[in-house]
Amino acid sequence: MINKNKDYTREVFNLESLNEEQREAVTTTEGYVRVIAGAGSGKTRALTYRFAYLVNEIGILPSHILCVTFTNKAAAEMRNRIRALTGDNDTGYISTFHGFCVSVLQEDSNAVSYPKSFLVLDNSDINAMLQIIYEERGLTLRQMTFGNARDMIEIRKIFKEPHYYEDLICMSLDEIHQKYLAATRADDIIFYGYLYQQKKCFGLDYNDLLKFVLYIFQTNEAIRLKWQERLEYIMIDEFQDIDWIQYEVMKALCPYHNNLFVVGDPDQTIYTWRGADIRYLLEFDKNFPGVRTIVMNKNYRSTAEILDVANSLIGKNKDRIKKNLVAGVKNKKDE
Repeated sequence: MINKNKDYTREVFNLESLNEEQREAVTTTEGYVRVIAGAGSGKTRALTYRFAYLVNEIGILPSHILCVTFTNKAAAEMRNRIRALTGDNDTGYISTFHGFCVSVLQEDSNAVSYPKSFLVLDNSDINAMLQIIYEERGLTLRQMTFGNARDMIEIRKIFKEPHYYEDLICMSLDEIHQKYLAATRADDIIFYGYLYQQKKCFGLDYNDLLKFVLYIFQTNEAIRLKWQERLEYIMIDEFQDIDWIQYEVMKALCPYHNNLFVVGDPDQTIYTWRGADIRYLLEFDKNFPGVRTIVMNKNYRSTAEILDVANSLIGKNKDRIKKNLVAGVKNKKDE
C-alpha cells in the first residue's frame, strides 16, 4: 500500500525489522522463488529489501537487476524506497513491463528497422491518427466513436489478430497502405489505417512494445543473450495478473542466470479481462525447476476478526493456493 505521507528517505536497511517470512523471501536469492503474499503482508517491503539485499550484501550492481511491477505509481514508490535503502540513485530497471520494453527498444530497435527515436503513443496520439483515417475514408463517429475504435484495435491486437505486429515489422509502408486502401468494412478500415499511420511515424502503442521486444528476443539470439547476461536477477510483482505476452518476455530473459523471483496472490487477480492468467502463478512450480515457495500470510492492516471473515470468503475461491491470513503485530513499516 502506498503511503503518500511517508518519508522513505529515513528508512534504514535492517533485516531484523522483517518478520520470518519476509526475511526468507529477501535472503533466498538464487534460483526460482515463488512468494504467495496475502493482502497487507508487506510484499512491497519484501521486494524493496530484496533489491537492497542483493546490492548491499551480495554486491550486485543495480543495473543488473530487473524489478517489474504493474503501474508507474508502484514503480516510482519502489525506486524511492530502494534509493533510501541502498543510498544509490542507480535503481537499475525498476519499471512496468512496458517501461522495460521501452528501455530494450531504445537500445535495440534497429533489430526491427525502427529508429531509437520511435514514438510511444498515448490516447491523444491515437485519436489524432483516427481523425486522419475518418476524414480520408469518410467515416463518422456514428459508425464508431474514437473510444470504441481504440477498444476495437486493442481487442484485435490482443485476441483476434495476435500476429499483427509481423505486418508492422516485416511489411513495407506501401504494402500496409494497400491493405488499408483495400479494406471495405469500417473496423478493417480503422485497423489497417491505424497500422499504416503507426508505420508512417514509427509509433508504438503499449501492445506493440511487448510484441516487438518478444519478437526481437525470439529472432535475434545475440540481443537476447546480451539482455540475459545483463539481468542477473529478475523480480516480478503482482504475478497473478501476468498475461501470455508478459510471461513469454520474462521467460525469454531467465535461462542464463536462472534467478527468477515472483510475488503474487491468487486471491487478488484483477486483469483477467485483459488476458491475465492466474495459472502462471499457480503452476509456477510445474514450469520451472527446483521452485521454492514462501507464504507470507501475516496481515498488518486488519484485526483478527476481520481476517476470519475474509478467510472464510476467500476460502471458497477455486483457483488458489491455500493460505489463511493471520493478524501480525502492528508495525508502521509493514505497508
